[in-house]
Amino acid sequence: MRTSEQAARSNGENRHGLTAAKMLCGCAGCVLMLGAVPAWAATVVTDNVISTIAQGQTNVLVTFGQVFKAGDIPRGSTVTATLKGQPVALQVDGKATYPDGSLRHAVLTVMVPMLPGKATLPLTLSASPSPAATAAGPPISLSQLLATSYDASVSLDIGGSKYTANARALLQTVNATNACKPWGTQCNQWLSGPQASEWIVNGPVTAADGTTDPNLRIYFAVRAYANGSHDTIRQVQTDVIVENTWAYTPQAQPQYTATLTSGNEVYSSPALTQYAYTRWHKALWWNHAEPQVYLQQNTGYIQASKAVSRYMPLTPAEKFLASLRQTCAPLDHCDQTQKMHMAGAQAAIGPLPRWTSVYIVDPDVRAYNWMLANTDALGAYGIHYRDQATGWPVSIQQRPYVTTAAWTYANGVAKQALAGSAVHQEKVAAYRRDLLPTCLNNTVVTNCTLTSYATGNPNLWDNAHQPAQSYVPYMVTGSYYYMSELAFAASLNEIWSNPEYRDYSKGLIDRGHSQVRGKAWTLRQLADAAWLLPDDYPLKAEFNANVENSLADWNQKYTNNPSANPLGLMDSGHSYSMNGGARNAMAPWMHNFFTWSAGHAAELGFAGAAELRNWLAKFEIGLMTDWQASPTQGYCWLEASAYTLVVTEPTGKTYLPSYSAIYAATFPSLVGLACNSPAMVTAMGTLEKKPWQAGKMHGYPQSATGYPANLQIGLAAAADSAVPKAHEAWNLFESRSMKPSGTTAYNNYPNFAVLPRSVPH
Repeated sequence: MRTSEQAARSNGENRHGLTAAKMLCGCAGCVLMLGAVPAWAATVVTDNVISTIAQGQTNVLVTFGQVFKAGDIPRGSTVTATLKGQPVALQVDGKATYPDGSLRHAVLTVMVPMLPGKATLPLTLSASPSPAATAAGPPISLSQLLATSYDASVSLDIGGSKYTANARALLQTVNATNACKPWGTQCNQWLSGPQASEWIVNGPVTAADGTTDPNLRIYFAVRAYANGSHDTIRQVQTDVIVENTWAYTPQAQPQYTATLTSGNEVYSSPALTQYAYTRWHKALWWNHAEPQVYLQQNTGYIQASKAVSRYMPLTPAEKFLASLRQTCAPLDHCDQTQKMHMAGAQAAIGPLPRWTSVYIVDPDVRAYNWMLANTDALGAYGIHYRDQATGWPVSIQQRPYVTTAAWTYANGVAKQALAGSAVHQEKVAAYRRDLLPTCLNNTVVTNCTLTSYATGNPNLWDNAHQPAQSYVPYMVTGSYYYMSELAFAASLNEIWSNPEYRDYSKGLIDRGHSQVRGKAWTLRQLADAAWLLPDDYPLKAEFNANVENSLADWNQKYTNNPSANPLGLMDSGHSYSMNGGARNAMAPWMHNFFTWSAGHAAELGFAGAAELRNWLAKFEIGLMTDWQASPTQGYCWLEASAYTLVVTEPTGKTYLPSYSAIYAATFPSLVGLACNSPAMVTAMGTLEKKPWQAGKMHGYPQSATGYPANLQIGLAAAADSAVPKAHEAWNLFESRSMKPSGTTAYNNYPNFAVLPRSVPH
């Protein structure tokens, strides 16, 4: 069952020796607390352990990720657990910390002594002191695992030839050579403790004659669980990852069927075509020894931690939850929009995609499985670039000239002769070194040219429509696979843009993204990765620097620039032509996305993000409240959710000076009518060509994906700013007469159902 897979859904790359975890206890990255809970233990959060079968189970081991509020688990303390009020063994693998040293994120493993059939048991996590005497036993060792008969293997039938990879053989090699090192590329350790240890090893698939496939590589994330007395192995879960991700190997699209085995558990795939830069995974339990359990997180606490926004209290319909797909086949785009660049509302668009926002408002097991199925589906997109030279996702600090969006230009430079000035020769050499290979036509792909970049993959990612990739799934599962997906997503957002526009290794977002929504979602993805990835992950410092550099760049251009637009409009935001002008209009809903994204970065604690949010928030607040100074001439809030607004003179060169000027240029037929008056409502009905009513906003106000819904996330962020009239703007929005309802209500589609933290609801 998929739910129990998630207790250990980990992927292949490496272990860490997290300093913060060592502060929590003496054993590199893990703590196991036993016996009575210390008297001063402070309750932090209560999750639920849920049995998914009718039969009782004993000594059930459950692994999951847990995010904590800043300060809830202070430096020098650890986490303990009680189940129905009784202390239970808990292993803590610390992953990320706050600047004050308190624990931000950890992978927890709890042992449930007895789990009755279909039971729901409250699991209470508390902050406690961590004296060394309470640590129980040494970590499970690789030698212990290899002393069993454990094995897992992959067999691929590629064109009638059999290629294989074997987990046991790889583990034996690294054990014999002591090659499992923190963040090592041959083997790394993700978990280490008396309850569970996990190693990630990798290798190519090899034919009987010793030939290896140059593109396909297998990662085995092998998690061993101890039995109740910790002296033998009880269960082993192997997350098998099949990758075609080498960034600088000539592209190929291998076609095969896969057979994965672990003991007597076998998985056989459908016929697959694996395009360049894709990956898929499948968790197997050795000899089917899979616990039937779901760890239900307290998602209200996750919201309170500020890891995600605050959402409206919503209840998805039972019929809707019952309809959600629970798994997807490997390399299937599932419910993701296959071609993300296509216009229109898409389920992935928003602070969180639909499958994740449903989980956040209601962590029902079906919503959880739906979220993971659609996170897995992103493996089918050509967005995973692993650098052979490092073993990690491509780094712009290592490869400052790499690009996909500006590949044609990069290719042109790379083809130039190494002649002329030293500066020119250095530039040509740099572009040659970092140039990605494009696809070549063959029996699988036929749209390749040598002058443009492509992979031939029918599943197309787009930065302006991208979902929040793997952020919450990694947060709540603690899975190595989802952690690495989060890192791949951040890397892709770095390497996509024009190197010159991002200032090469600095990773500036603004100039490289002409669409404001592209800026918004790129900032979100990089901020999420920089905030949640393990403290010592090899690219975490780089991702943090990208976010900090970009925020400083925006603040220099706007927040701290007296000449910047006084209305909170960005220089590159006007890209539409309207009312006879040329590129004189902008999409306010894109601005809403960016205001939310800056607000999200501020809540995560990034320096400069709150200042940027406050500068941007002037726009949302102005559209809602400008009419108050002049009810007949000022911008009326009913049109704050318009699709496009004229914001410059017809030439597109000079910004209009006020919100009322924007209003007059965009809606000349409404000027002179008192905002929200009967005359205004009648005029709006004429403008919209349908009956209207007082308090009804423009742009599908009854829909969970309409333009008022888009506005909601920007206004929620604005309401938490220090900008005057912020709460007035939010309260006006709340007073609107038509809100998402019926079959288009927020309950089943809560992407934009975000609330301010500073306003009671």
